[in-house]
Amino acid sequence: MAHSDNSVITGKLSGSLGKELVFRDWDGKTVVAKSPKKRTKDPSVDQLAIQRRFLIASKYATAVKESPDQSMAKAYERVLKPRQNIFSRAMEDFLTLPTVETINAGSYKGLVGDKISIIAVDDYRVTNVRVEIIAANGIILETGNAVVNPSGIDYVYTATQANNLPAGSKIKAFATDVPGNEGMLEVTV
Repeated sequence: MAHSDNSVITGKLSGSLGKELVFRDWDGKTVVAKSPKKRTKDPSVDQLAIQRRFLIASKYATAVKESPDQSMAKAYERVLKPRQNIFSRAMEDFLTLPTVETINAGSYKGLVGDKISIIAVDDYRVTNVRVEIIAANGIILETGNAVVNPSGIDYVYTATQANNLPAGSKIKAFATDVPGNEGMLEVTV
């Protein structure tokens, strides 16, 4: 049933009108939408996977919001978008994977001390970038964390192992965000 709270004609409507329309108050404005319909068939495997991911994201957002340590909630609060609350911001961060945009291995010649530049981004914050250098024969030569530059986007990894045949080697960069999601990019030297 629809309600009117604030005006003689329309006011602040909320609720449903029959089984056709739903009225909501969103940020002080009345929003009208079609009523949701019941599913007529079982969800697909892909839909079940998405539902599971949203369930886990919801649990993450609830944990952030209800944690005795409110530092993460306050951090999300500082980057809220219009009409967004801490719960939805935490959900968005959980559901958005970090991205490794580029790996610049132009300076990598297989020598100890060679630098590899990485650009990694996230909708909130990248917490770590891990690099693997894999020889052309498939053996992992080294793994380590890149160091973030003051920009917070650029990372630099310094090679610690010699690679006698760098041609055909692969460099993988894994970016991790606050909820623990991981994004990866691989390039061949």
